[in-house]
Amino acid sequence: NQKIHTIKMSRISRTNVSDEVANWLSASIKGGRFKPGDRLPSVAQLAKDLGVGQSSVREALRHQQALGIVEMRQGKGTFVNRPGPIQLGSHVTSFSGVVRERGMNPGARLLRCEVALPDDEVKSSLALDDGEQVNVLQRLRLADDEPLAIETSYTPYRLFPQLLDDRQSLEGSLYELLAARYDTVVAVARQTVGAGLIAKGQSRLLKVAVGQPALEMRTIAYRADGTAIEYGRSIYRADRYQYTVVLHRRT
Repeated sequence: NQKIHTIKMSRISRTNVSDEVANWLSASIKGGRFKPGDRLPSVAQLAKDLGVGQSSVREALRHQQALGIVEMRQGKGTFVNRPGPIQLGSHVTSFSGVVRERGMNPGARLLRCEVALPDDEVKSSLALDDGEQVNVLQRLRLADDEPLAIETSYTPYRLFPQLLDDRQSLEGSLYELLAARYDTVVAVARQTVGAGLIAKGQSRLLKVAVGQPALEMRTIAYRADGTAIEYGRSIYRADRYQYTVVLHRRT
């Protein structure tokens, strides 16, 4: 079911032709003209449509292959690769921000949205008093409509009343929402990452097989004054995420 594209566009007439072809290919893939899994037009067709020599097209394709953007398969053609794993690392950012950095569109599907009493783990992590309630927000996180993670966020209701009232606003970045509506910015976060396996219910949502590897993450986010404002439990598809940590030598 792979798509085969033909194109008509303005011809390239720059000095460094192969670079211009490579730039056009990158822009076309990022802009959605060619999607992951698509087969590109043949070298001859690209050369004809772009008004360049076939050698320039081949050089551009080799360059894109070296970057991991496309894959040239002998006798079959050139195909657009899926984006590499999304990098999680040692800086505070939202799912939406990370996805936008990759040139994709973030999205969310609400799975659970309620005010409730926390379990002991959440209560302790957020330093809540007895009887304090939390906003519970569980979402299936999407990138270009592909499900990548299941995120469950717990925030103190006393700090963020009516957070869950506007469901449409919950489809975007939670951190951006907290900043805009409550003037609250996440200054630092502590994350614990472990290995796990995709369970049956998660398999259906994430569209991967039961038992596939997953990254399990626990997050406590803090304001600059040290107040814990969010506790998160997340399951990430291990085939679409990598966790990168920068280590410094002690002095």
